[in-house]
Amino acid sequence: MLNVRLLLTGAAILALFVVSVACGDQQSASPGPPEQRAIQDGAGPTEPPAPGRGAPAPTGAASPSSGTSAIAMAEATAAAATGSPAVGATAASPSPGPTSATLPTPATADSGTTTAPSPDLPIPPPSVPAPVEETLIQLIDPLDEPEFYCLDVPGFRDSLRTDRPLQAHTCKPGADDELFLFNQPSAGQVSMPAYDLCMEAEGNQVYTRPCSESAGQIFVYGSDGSLRTGDGEMCLTVAPGEGAPAGGRSHLWRELRLSSCAEVARNLSRWAAPGPDPGSTDGPSTRLMYDALDSALLGDPWEIEKMGASGDAAYIPVLIELMRFPWWRINRAVEVAIFESLDWIVAQNPEIAGVDAEATPDEWLQWIVWMGQHPEVWPPLGFAGWKGALYSELVDPEMGAFLYDGMPANIRIEEIVWGGVAKDGIPDLTDAPVIPGVEAAYLDPDDRVFGVSFNGEHRAYPHRIVNAHEMANDTVGGVSFALAY
Repeated sequence: MLNVRLLLTGAAILALFVVSVACGDQQSASPGPPEQRAIQDGAGPTEPPAPGRGAPAPTGAASPSSGTSAIAMAEATAAAATGSPAVGATAASPSPGPTSATLPTPATADSGTTTAPSPDLPIPPPSVPAPVEETLIQLIDPLDEPEFYCLDVPGFRDSLRTDRPLQAHTCKPGADDELFLFNQPSAGQVSMPAYDLCMEAEGNQVYTRPCSESAGQIFVYGSDGSLRTGDGEMCLTVAPGEGAPAGGRSHLWRELRLSSCAEVARNLSRWAAPGPDPGSTDGPSTRLMYDALDSALLGDPWEIEKMGASGDAAYIPVLIELMRFPWWRINRAVEVAIFESLDWIVAQNPEIAGVDAEATPDEWLQWIVWMGQHPEVWPPLGFAGWKGALYSELVDPEMGAFLYDGMPANIRIEEIVWGGVAKDGIPDLTDAPVIPGVEAAYLDPDDRVFGVSFNGEHRAYPHRIVNAHEMANDTVGGVSFALAY
């Protein structure tokens, strides 16, 4: 019979929860009579607060009729910027400029030179221009190489090995076997001017071949940092693991392969065709995300309409994030622009269709489900930092500490969803005091508990307690952990 500890909250005393095992090794690890312990929790509510009411209303915020403190904050921002009262459900446009949600045609988006995407490409041409001069093509994440990895042809000059596929190699600024030119000699081709060769996909690898009209020589450099084959399905990806020594001073190399864009690890598949700072995400697509947030808070839909007009699928996750908030409380045209922009982008990318952007109460949830079904759609570079800024503006200024560019994550950033309250809006259990389980006498035998066991110490967390807090932070057996529910 293992020792077990039980959790209590307030004046409640928990009934005994016993875990028995038939493992002789575990029994010998914790000899003696069983010891049942429970915790007492005097902090926190017995019921979670209502969604959307976890953050205090900011000074000068709109009236409680605004619904949530997030929107109240946005309304106050709009009112302060325009010198008019914060608006309610019948909002008028608070700022000059475009108020119609009619999308401009692709020919008028951005600089006025963007063209409609080819129907053969499920992912449209990038909304950011590719470099017009020879450039390194560098992996944004340095991985295990502080000097970064770049696309590289094995060998050098007279010993160039065009019979071998391209590799990822320690960047060598100025080395002509790592210098590429986009859209030369024709649109979609990536050439090496020093050798008069072009990148060409063959199977799941990429070689350098004489430039031709082969479909394998068409690549799409996306605003999301991906380098995709012409059909948009395969992404150029470095091999996982560690780099192998490659000669020279501390040089490393890795294999390159073409992998399904829906399955690759994005830190292995995002490339920069760089300016001065290859790791920078301060490109046009990133700036447009921030401009769209700023203008939306002012009730101006124009920057959102520009996203839609681009036809770029990378903006779909951005628009879904914006959809989470009831923008009609600020300006109805902003909300309409979000939905119509989604409609427009999907229309330009029929291969990823599946949701009609109609402004219904459950539309956001439908799009979240859609996003989970389309892992091949990546957001623009800088999305994590922008999402942190969005939540900081509309939910809680401290939210930005959780979402930032370069944050470590083993899930997609799009899968992180705001739960409806500000930071600590639902108080968690943290290091709650414990009492012996033999003193607990009120839980029914069929009450649910969460059992935790580390290093011979055991504890039970009753569902009725955890349900009100949604998270418990504790240390058991010398191991710190978080139990989320």
